[in-house]
Amino acid sequence: YELGAHLVLDKGDHQSLMMKGGVMYAPMFWFHRCLCMYAMARTNKTKKTKYMAQAKRMHKELTDSLKNKNPNILHYVSLLNAEKAALNQKKYQEDDVRKLYNDAITMSARGGYVHDAALAQERFADYLLNIAGDLQEARYHIEGAIQRYTKWGAMGVVEHLHNKYHDVLAGSSTN
Repeated sequence: YELGAHLVLDKGDHQSLMMKGGVMYAPMFWFHRCLCMYAMARTNKTKKTKYMAQAKRMHKELTDSLKNKNPNILHYVSLLNAEKAALNQKKYQEDDVRKLYNDAITMSARGGYVHDAALAQERFADYLLNIAGDLQEARYHIEGAIQRYTKWGAMGVVEHLHNKYHDVLAGSSTN
């Protein structure tokens, strides 16, 4: 996420892949760039305002595109709404944030976006571990993300998650 956030800040949020005939895959790039900004805002409190300002612009681009009848990005906007809510939550809003993440997972999975459902579970697990402090549910979502990434064939990501969350996953055999 750090590299993605650095690229957004360095290259700008409107840089996109230009193909013959116009911009191709712009919503996907906006989504991933915005997600990097939200992830870094969660981990880097000193630059949170800077990251949030960039994320807000990209999030708005995607939300506007959804309002203009682009149904293919509903799952993107859903996950970004959860990420934004997680960053802005008050103590009494934890259930709302959990619902937003679960909705993002469901929308991605039902739409056939296995990799995006896995990413939503991965981000939800990060929230549960680092903000909510719910180790048991975080473990459940890490395992779910690993299963989805495996189904999608992203074995490098699976290995990364096993290494990153080794201690969390090791606890699953003791329960």
